[in-house]
Amino acid sequence: MNETIHQSELFYSFANQLSESIYLFSSQNQSFGKENPLLFFNNKAKEQNTLLQNQGVFHTVGSLFPFIFETFGSEEIEKHWNLKTQIEEVITKNKFDSFRFQNKTYLFKLNRLDQLHYTITIEELTDALLSEKNLKQKETQLDRLLKTMINGVVVVNLNGQILYANESASEILDLELEKIENRYFSSREWKQIYEDGSPYPIDKLPLALALTKEMTVYNCEHGILSEEGKVKWLNVNATPLYDENGNLEGATASFLDITELKKTQNTIEIQNKKLTSVLEAIEKSAIVSVTNPDGIIIRANSKFIKISGYSETEIIGSDHKILNSNFHKKEFWRVLWKQIKAGNSWEGVIKNKSKDGNFFWLQTFIHPLYNTNDEIEAFLSIRFDITEEVEALENTKRMLHFTGIQNNRLQNFAYIVSHNIRQHSSNFTSLIQILEESKSDEDKHKIVEMLRISSIQLEETISHLNDIISINQTWNKPMEICSLQKEVSKTLSILGGSIQIRNIQVMTQIPENLYIKTIPSYLESILLNLISNAVKYVRLKEGAWIKIIVEEKKEQILISVEDNGLGINLKKHGNKLFGMFKTFHRNEDARGIGLFITKSQVEVLGGEISLVSEEGFGSQFSVKLPKNPEESLRV
Repeated sequence: MNETIHQSELFYSFANQLSESIYLFSSQNQSFGKENPLLFFNNKAKEQNTLLQNQGVFHTVGSLFPFIFETFGSEEIEKHWNLKTQIEEVITKNKFDSFRFQNKTYLFKLNRLDQLHYTITIEELTDALLSEKNLKQKETQLDRLLKTMINGVVVVNLNGQILYANESASEILDLELEKIENRYFSSREWKQIYEDGSPYPIDKLPLALALTKEMTVYNCEHGILSEEGKVKWLNVNATPLYDENGNLEGATASFLDITELKKTQNTIEIQNKKLTSVLEAIEKSAIVSVTNPDGIIIRANSKFIKISGYSETEIIGSDHKILNSNFHKKEFWRVLWKQIKAGNSWEGVIKNKSKDGNFFWLQTFIHPLYNTNDEIEAFLSIRFDITEEVEALENTKRMLHFTGIQNNRLQNFAYIVSHNIRQHSSNFTSLIQILEESKSDEDKHKIVEMLRISSIQLEETISHLNDIISINQTWNKPMEICSLQKEVSKTLSILGGSIQIRNIQVMTQIPENLYIKTIPSYLESILLNLISNAVKYVRLKEGAWIKIIVEEKKEQILISVEDNGLGINLKKHGNKLFGMFKTFHRNEDARGIGLFITKSQVEVLGGEISLVSEEGFGSQFSVKLPKNPEESLRV
């Protein structure tokens, strides 16, 4: 429409005869804006709008229709403006502040005529016209909805013929709309199948059930086999459709392509089967438990319950401290918890204690379990009983330990045999030779006496060697629980006469209930040798004393025997302190075998012996023994 037509008398005359209000506006800069001026309005508009009755007032679309920009929005208006399409909306009276409208509904239209002009029309709607407009509006909205749906939608009549299909149906079925519409849903061309590949019965298809049994079907899954042999899996919903009188007139179906989902589900099912098999194998072979983030046990399998010795009700709700053997230090548990709390797995060997007091070793793997928020919600512990392996390894190490001790002792023994016995043998040979050469009875008598003395010395040497052999043969004697206070008292009683004669003050510091698992004869020998040495080498004057202290530290028994006697020059004698037949004072009772035997017995028990001494100021022997020798060699 051009400028001449807009301003023609014919246009004005025609507009004034219309029953709806018409407004003609000029479009500045070829766009729609609030400042666009009013060029013309008809008689109906003047009658309805009080603002138009003021002569000489300049009117714009923004002053007359301010609600347009709030109702439609600039983006929607611009889209219709560029496409030259009409905006049409049913509105009510409250949109018009300056209009003499009754409580009725009106149809608002904005229509672009050309690049420079557009009209706004306001028409009163009758009930029939309103129903028609509402229906058209709903159909438009429904059509828009169906076009934007990702679900495929089809509508069929009573005969199963497809009357309507949306664009998503075309994409899912890989068919053009023209090839879908008018086709029958039960057509053999669809080749609908079950999951195992067998044909899907037509009478059981969702649309068939909706038409024949008037039932609504939800989430029915079946496949459609293409001519190329590819399967597309669909999830279908179907429902019957009725006319205004309640009579069945057709049915509708919506469906989704779930082919990829199906593949994913199959993959998950396969993985789940594998995982289930693994879990079943773990359940049968491993000791399994699950705790909450605070370490409280919320699940334990039968093997866990069996090895623990506790019932399931005792286990569930408690923590793993119930199995604590007190073997591991606090630092061990601190590091373990720090690692798993940080979301890392932990692997190691843990020693536990069952309800009946038995110890057992578990190779342990602890893994954090996460929830959907990526937060740790539990800890899974998988363990394997390696008690037999650990005990075998302990026995092997213990055997190696004692074998090493014995090898050293045998080397020493071999040296003593080769040296001392050879000296006696050489001495006997020389004396016999002299005896054979002697002529006088007096000389022969003297030589015989010398042979007798040598024989006694040889017997003494052999006796000492037997003592050493006895240690080698008895290291595996059964052990007993001994009271250290009683053993020390017994030793002091044995040495009581010597202590009294030498006027020695004895001080003891021994806890009353301190016990050790040991070979009793060895403990007695160790205490007797150490305390008798202290008695033997006291300074024979006033103020002689012996101090005996026994204490427990970290599963170790520490025995200290201290005196203020003669002492030993360690710089001179330290390297041969515990050698056989080594003496350091001119004591006639000294044989040089006591400390050698003591050191051998201490080592057999898995302990250590040391000496702090200064010549002229006394000595302090310290013995460290494991409280439980079986536990002294740990993996």
